[in-house]
Amino acid sequence: VEQLEGLVVARLFELSKANLSHGISGYKLQQHISNAITKRSLAIRTALDKYNELAPLQRPPRPTLEYSEIASYGWLGEFELLKHSHHDILSKPWASKANREIATKYFKIVRAREEITRLNVEIGRLHAWIDYEDVHLFSTGEADDSDPHLAHEIHHRCKAQRCVNNVHRVTLQAIYNLPGFSGTVRPVDVPDAALVLSELEGHSAIQVDEDDTLCDEANRLEACISE
Repeated sequence: VEQLEGLVVARLFELSKANLSHGISGYKLQQHISNAITKRSLAIRTALDKYNELAPLQRPPRPTLEYSEIASYGWLGEFELLKHSHHDILSKPWASKANREIATKYFKIVRAREEITRLNVEIGRLHAWIDYEDVHLFSTGEADDSDPHLAHEIHHRCKAQRCVNNVHRVTLQAIYNLPGFSGTVRPVDVPDAALVLSELEGHSAIQVDEDDTLCDEANRLEACISE
């Protein structure tokens, strides 16, 4: 039946080409389109005969069709009858909504287990990276401070990045504390963990240490005066 639908659709396209060919002066092209339509019509008749042989075998039986009916089909919506051409389509297991929902949930569980395995690897990588980055930031901050301006900027950026890494550490600790966590648990050392956690939960805001800010500004001013 799908073959019959495909042939009729192809015939519609060829008829549209034939309508366009009236403005074409090429005789051979017009003959080629005309021959294609003739051959397509023969193929449609063959497929229609096969459909009419099988139509009474459907459950419920489907009515037979005439070539004139098929040839007059002008849009795909007229092929709604093809939806009922399969044998006992509603009796198939996948036709049940409950079965489809169960299958969907099953595959979600399978994919979720794969995702857990992948996340266990990513969690370990994140933990290793922030530990490495903090060591690198510490060594960078202790570098030669012969240039006060550069040293101040490095110190400021290192401090900001350590705050970000501490947020990651608090999140990692919360993941490690989850019941059923199957990854590798690593020790987490977070200074002022309660303050970071309260900031994440929105209970309080992290206040800027004004003394540190004033001290940094004083150091920068002293360096500029000494130059």
